[in-house]
Amino acid sequence: MGSGDALDPVPLVLGPGSSRPATTPARLGHPAVGPVGLCIVGCGRFAAFHAQAARRLRPRVALSFASREASRAEAYRRRFGGTAAFGSYEAAARDPRVHALVVCTPHHLHLAHVRLAASHGKGVLLEKPIARTVAEADEVLRVAREAGVLLMVGENFHFMPAFQTARRLLAQGAVGRVRQVVVVARGYRRPTGWRRRREETGGGLLVDGGVHWIHLLHDWGGSIATVTALAPPALFREAEGEDTVFLLARFESGAVGLLANSLGAPGLPRWQWSWVTGDAGSLGVDNLGRSLWLRGRRGLRLRVFLRDRRGLAAQLTEFVAALREDRPPLLSPESTREDLAVVRAAYRSLETGLPVRVGDAS
Repeated sequence: MGSGDALDPVPLVLGPGSSRPATTPARLGHPAVGPVGLCIVGCGRFAAFHAQAARRLRPRVALSFASREASRAEAYRRRFGGTAAFGSYEAAARDPRVHALVVCTPHHLHLAHVRLAASHGKGVLLEKPIARTVAEADEVLRVAREAGVLLMVGENFHFMPAFQTARRLLAQGAVGRVRQVVVVARGYRRPTGWRRRREETGGGLLVDGGVHWIHLLHDWGGSIATVTALAPPALFREAEGEDTVFLLARFESGAVGLLANSLGAPGLPRWQWSWVTGDAGSLGVDNLGRSLWLRGRRGLRLRVFLRDRRGLAAQLTEFVAALREDRPPLLSPESTREDLAVVRAAYRSLETGLPVRVGDAS
C-alpha cells in the first residue's frame, strides 16, 4: 500500500507487553477548566523536546520550568514562552499554579522527585527509565499509589505513530502468530556527564536508551520469560557502563527476540530497521519512526509518517487527558517496571554468562 492506503489513524491502545492494568490512581490536582499547569523539572537536553511538544498543546497547558540554577530555568522560560521559572524543584512543587511535574532529571534522582511531587499532591510524568533497579521502581509505584497522584512514565516510543500502527496491525493478526522479533539499533555517540557514571544511570546504554527497545520487544512479542546478554569490551573507556549489548529473549509465548543495541558502532547509518515475523508474514519499522512496511496475505504495503514521529506530543496529550479525566494513563507505569526488569535480568546475565529469568531480576 502507498501512503494513502488503508492504514487508518491509530487509537492509543496497549500492546501485548503493556496490557497490565494500572494500579496507580489519578487524583485531580488541577482546575476543571483552564490550562493544566505543567512544570518541566531539570532543564537539560531532552527537556527541550518536551517543551516543544508542550507548545503544541497550548492553550490546554501552561508551561513552566525548574532548575537548580535559576538562570537556566529562566532561559528555558524565555526560549519556550513559559509562564514561570523556578530556582528550585521544591519551589515548583509547592506552587499552586503547577498541577504536575514533568521530571527530566538523571535516573538516580527519579525516586526523590516522585516523592517530592507526591508530597505536594502533584501528578508526575517521569522520564524513562522508571528507576535504576526493580526495588527502586517498586518504591516509585508505592509512593505514587499511596499519595493518590497520577504517575506516568515517559516511554515515548509507545506513542510514536509508526509503532502505534504496528501495534494495531499485530493485534489484527497481520503477520499471524508472532515467532521472532529483531530490533537493531546501533550508532555512535560518546556518553557525557552523568551518563558516564554507573551509580547515577543504573548501568550503561541498556538502562538508558536500550529500555526503549525493550519496550518494543514487549510491545511486539509480549511478556519475556528469560534473557541472555553479551557485551564486548567498552569502546568508551571513560564511561563505567556498557556501550554495546546483544540480548536474546525467550518470550512466554515461545517466540524469540533479539536486540542488537550499540552507541559504540562508528560508521553505521542511522537508517536502521526493526521487524517482527509471524507464521503469516513480516512487518518492519524504520527506527526513526518515518516508515513502516508489511508483507503478508495482501502482499507488500508501505506507509510513511510525517508528524510527531517522536511521539512526544501524543504522550503529553495522554498525560494531560489522564489528569483532566481523573483516570490512570493508557500506558501503565507497571508495564515500564517490566521493561526495567528485563534490563536488570540482562545485567545479571552479563555478570554470570548465563540465561536469567526476568522474574528473578532485582
